[in-house]
Amino acid sequence: MTKKKVRKLKTSKQGSSSKGQPITAATVETGTKTPAATHEKAVAPLSRLQAIKQYLREVRAEFDKITWPNRKETVSMTIAVLAISVFFSAYLGLVDMSLSKLVGLIMQ
Repeated sequence: MTKKKVRKLKTSKQGSSSKGQPITAATVETGTKTPAATHEKAVAPLSRLQAIKQYLREVRAEFDKITWPNRKETVSMTIAVLAISVFFSAYLGLVDMSLSKLVGLIMQ
């Protein structure tokens, strides 16, 4: 098993906790606690160092979900961006030049 698969398994186990259970109207009326509510009370707050480590683990897990483009896709997208940039700069240059000449003729 690769490191990537191990990280995915770890993050999927962390994501399947009962932390996000909603509190129902019956729970509020009777004053009973859901398993999630009792679990949240039992867990001590994370220290700053543990919170930073947890954050970095989550960032790493999110980076593993990214699908990076291959070289061919990157080159084709770069060419498309450059072509569009050249086209619009030429178009705006022509519009600017024509409008400045038009304003020059009106001012005379």
